[in-house]
Amino acid sequence: MSEHQPSRFMLASTAVCLVACAGVAVLPLLLGTSNAFAGSISSSGLLGVVFAARSLQLLRATGTPSLPPAVLTTIFGGWFMLAPLLYSDVGFLPTAGTQLGGTVIATFGLYVTVAGVTRE
Repeated sequence: MSEHQPSRFMLASTAVCLVACAGVAVLPLLLGTSNAFAGSISSSGLLGVVFAARSLQLLRATGTPSLPPAVLTTIFGGWFMLAPLLYSDVGFLPTAGTQLGGTVIATFGLYVTVAGVTRE
């Protein structure tokens, strides 16, 4: 265990990314959309879960954000915001849900990334 404990907000930000990635991964399957969109977002969501979980694990273990998983989590957030615009047959709710999840992931992921760069 490290001597430096991360702030509660830092832990919450990382946990929010993890939960949002999991939510985005199942959202297209629950709401029913094209197979191409559902496959793309669900597989990306699972990868996002892996990197967000690793980010949370390393933050708890070291007390500081780890840049590789934080940056990759942020990139997945950006992908979730952009992806519905690339598919023509997504539907309103899957688009809105995926983009909202992406916004949350990108926002909190970027916060963790910047905190890692500035050594907060």
